[in-house]
Amino acid sequence: MAVLTAVAPERTTFIAPTTVSGTKTIRKSVYALSAQEIENYRLAVYRIAQISAQSVQDNRGYQYVAGIHGLPGRYCAHHVPAFAIWHRPYVQGYEQRLQDAVPETFVPYWDWTTHRAEREGIPAIFTDATWNNPDTGKTEPNPLLSQPMTLVNRGATARSPQPPADLVPLRDLVHTALLAPDYGSFTADLENPHDSLHVWTGGQMSQVAFAAYDPLFWSHHSFIEYVFCQWQDSHTDAVPPVIDPRDFAPFSVTIDDVWNYRKLGYSYLPDNASDLQVAGMPAGPGAAASNKLRSGIPVANFPLHTIDPEFSRAELRFDGLTPPEDSFAVRVFADLDKASASTAVDDHHYLGTRYFFGHGECGGAPGHCDPIPRDIYDLRPSHHYAPVQVRLDITRRLKDLIRHKRAGGEASDDAPIVLVVVDREGNEILESDLYFEGLSVVIR
Repeated sequence: MAVLTAVAPERTTFIAPTTVSGTKTIRKSVYALSAQEIENYRLAVYRIAQISAQSVQDNRGYQYVAGIHGLPGRYCAHHVPAFAIWHRPYVQGYEQRLQDAVPETFVPYWDWTTHRAEREGIPAIFTDATWNNPDTGKTEPNPLLSQPMTLVNRGATARSPQPPADLVPLRDLVHTALLAPDYGSFTADLENPHDSLHVWTGGQMSQVAFAAYDPLFWSHHSFIEYVFCQWQDSHTDAVPPVIDPRDFAPFSVTIDDVWNYRKLGYSYLPDNASDLQVAGMPAGPGAAASNKLRSGIPVANFPLHTIDPEFSRAELRFDGLTPPEDSFAVRVFADLDKASASTAVDDHHYLGTRYFFGHGECGGAPGHCDPIPRDIYDLRPSHHYAPVQVRLDITRRLKDLIRHKRAGGEASDDAPIVLVVVDREGNEILESDLYFEGLSVVIR
């Protein structure tokens, strides 16, 4: 193959150089948004909706991107292997339109598996009737409450949600999906609670043809993408599925383009309003110096009863863990409401101990041990306090626990995970400088 190119007059190169930013988008929970972030998101949705109001066919507008999913586009991938991966470029394309309107905004995710969602239902930012529009200086209808469906000659979107308590069963379904061994099983397992949330919401959200016109759709699918990212983080050796490029229509991508979400320029911040914070976890990244992990109380809950005990390997993974200054050990117990340094380690509730070799005192000048944010293209080695993933093999003991529960006919509720922190003499450290962003049980 040969290519001949003519350079335009006064030009020395055919393609002008472009500046590429290393800035990444961090998607946060709707429960963790600041007042300014809420205003920015509403403003971005308002502005791209205004584009559609001027020209409904403008591909920068809300109507155009919403119409890709159902009517009139009918491109959405549902009940097929492409389900989880197709929505990845779709949500990102919507987010990038918002960022064209309001730089640095993002699509917040709504985690409907939290106890807060089970109490309150749809978050207030989507149900408030009005907002103060900074573009007009007036109090106007909340753009996240409803949007018109002018592209399909319909009225405006509406919802009729079921009682919030009906969301409770969806938590176990999501946990089950996260334990799926391969992508095919994962996407099928995840689509079940995904579909249920659409039906629970009612109105246009319960119909594929019109769901994407509802502003709630995007935060629902931002959470679906978050679950997908978590599954990939826990299954680093997962094999990409074989998906026909035509199944990605209308996006000009292949599986190789979108399989690694870390190359797409976004990541997720764990929900600070989740059960982890209620259980005593720190409030967010970089909080290790001022927040303590309280020893002996539950930090997470897992549906261990859904696991087949014939697995080959089980790991407990601490994700986003900041290496500690002090040295200590963390004993892990499951299916207990509380534990202490005196809790027996020869019992079936004990899953193992993870030892932490602390960094110790700083050996540099002032500021040496203070992490400084780096651009993604920075080639220097990671800072010694950069978050890491720490693993603990719990294979044998988890099998024993599951078999013991089944043999005893015990109830199949979620099993609390309790961390007990002890020093080298075995004395309990009631509050330790151990900070991590997530805890996972990974089964193979």
